Amino acid sequence: MADKGKVNVEAIVAQAEANAAKAVVAPASEPTEVELMAELEAALKSKNFKAVAAASRKLDTAVKLKEKVELDEKRKALDAMIDSVKAAISGAVKPLVDSGKLDAADGIWYSYDFGEQAPVVRLMKSQPKARTSGSGGGGTGKKFDISTDDMLSRHGQEEFKDGITLQQAYESSTDKNWRFAIRKSLLKKEGLI
Repeated sequence: MADKGKVNVEAIVAQAEANAAKAVVAPASEPTEVELMAELEAALKSKNFKAVAAASRKLDTAVKLKEKVELDEKRKALDAMIDSVKAAISGAVKPLVDSGKLDAADGIWYSYDFGEQAPVVRLMKSQPKARTSGSGGGGTGKKFDISTDDMLSRHGQEEFKDGITLQQAYESSTDKNWRFAIRKSLLKKEGLI
């Protein structure tokens, strides 16, 4: 006979383990595309359009997941080959670079889309960005080769407004309109405008 005041720990542990074993259920497998299509057809036949919408979403999700898995596998296979392709292209270009034939170029752009008939190769030379023209904000005005920092180093201690210096005014706000007004004032001091 067990004492009424004593707790039977072994019995409680055994019961908890039995309950846990019952609770472990094999994870439900995802329905196949065929099963989802059958569910969609059944919903269409029953003319239950909420069920049709739900089945369509499930089917769409399953198809997208399948496509994503396939794309990820292809991407992994391609990623594994990147170094060998890079080495082959670099190996072909290196003798040209070493020979000095490409000294006038700053780089090579190589593209080979397998749907095209031939690869595209461009030898690049760095050049200043062309000035833009036309209406629209940003970048359409006259450009100056001098930076704001250079002008601040020369004129930063001069008064801007209300007793503050140009340097203090510039550092007090990052607002682009405020800083443009300071730059404009600096350009006037430089005699450029």
